[in-house]
Amino acid sequence: MPSYIYKAKKDAVNAITGQISAQNEDDALEMINQLGLIPVSIEESNAEGVLFSNIREVKINGKELYLFSKQLANLLKSGVTLLKALEVLAGQTKSIYFAKVLDEVSIGVKSGRSFSTCLVDYPAIFSPLFVAMVRAGEEMGKLRQMLNSVADFLKAQEEFSSKVRSAMVYPLFMLGIGVSTVIFILTFVMPKMSVIFTDAGQVLPLPTVIVMSISHFFKAYGIEALIIGAIGLLTFNRWRASTQGSIVIGQFLLNLPYVRGLVLKVDLARFTRTMSLLLESGLTIIRSIEMAVPTMHNPQLKMDLLVCVQDLAAGNNLGSCLSRSKLVPTMMVQLVTVGEESGNLQESLRDIAESYEADINETTKLITTVLEPVLILAVGGVVGLIVFAMLLPIFSMDLMAH
Repeated sequence: MPSYIYKAKKDAVNAITGQISAQNEDDALEMINQLGLIPVSIEESNAEGVLFSNIREVKINGKELYLFSKQLANLLKSGVTLLKALEVLAGQTKSIYFAKVLDEVSIGVKSGRSFSTCLVDYPAIFSPLFVAMVRAGEEMGKLRQMLNSVADFLKAQEEFSSKVRSAMVYPLFMLGIGVSTVIFILTFVMPKMSVIFTDAGQVLPLPTVIVMSISHFFKAYGIEALIIGAIGLLTFNRWRASTQGSIVIGQFLLNLPYVRGLVLKVDLARFTRTMSLLLESGLTIIRSIEMAVPTMHNPQLKMDLLVCVQDLAAGNNLGSCLSRSKLVPTMMVQLVTVGEESGNLQESLRDIAESYEADINETTKLITTVLEPVLILAVGGVVGLIVFAMLLPIFSMDLMAH
């Protein structure tokens, strides 16, 4: 059946863009009229999904998506229909783009498409995990319960990210102040002091020469250095996002003694938490693994877990598949095996996730606790060396005068 992209008026002020399937253009116009809209333009399209030509795609943060899921579940619980609930939430959201998306989703639901099918059109907002949970809820008649589960999952993820961000605020603030102080001394204070040293005509100590050379470099090429640094950072970020870059960085992190354990725990916590949620929603183990693996970051660990899909399809159990990976801890393998044998795999995975998340929180606290004094000492040491290099010629002049 052909698909048509249309623009229509909801009222005298608001216009929307949507997609509708119909036998021909006349039927599409009739369906748009039945939706209570006034058609403005319509054209056939072979592409799936809705394209906003006049709206920049914006990524919705986890907190807003959590609020949407929770509020939608609460509205459904109170007896409000899905269509009405979507319209209410579209009017409440502060994001213009998200409001447009919810308008389009409600139009799609009104035209006969399933809720999960409408969400697929917006992968930048609704992840495959979110869509799979909604689809499972629709199929089992438990959409409200699934939305609550997704909301709890998103809330836990957002709280964890918020803890990490909060823990890093003070160290990053101290680092920024320290770097700014050093740049100020090198670009404004040191050049004035160097004039005094030059006029004195004395031989300068080596520390002073080094600091003056760095100061002259920043004074002459500071802007160029910042531009080159920014370009280098952007290039590195693009390379890091590439397949080759992610593999190299992932392997590098695994080779660091103390970082390796934290990296694995973060990824395995995401994997087990997501797996538990998907299994509780009724998905098969194989499908759950396929959807949980993309939530991780380390490429090597991803490959090891994707191999499990083939082993499971061949009739093996998950515990034996995980035991073949050198990156999966033995304790996790044992807990998964016990969970499979007892028929409570999702509970075992949830326990593993909670254990890893607790370890990650403790490690994060320890790192930030140690990082603060280390940064203070490092910044203080650099500033102290610069001040020492500035005062050293003055002490030499004073000694010569005596």
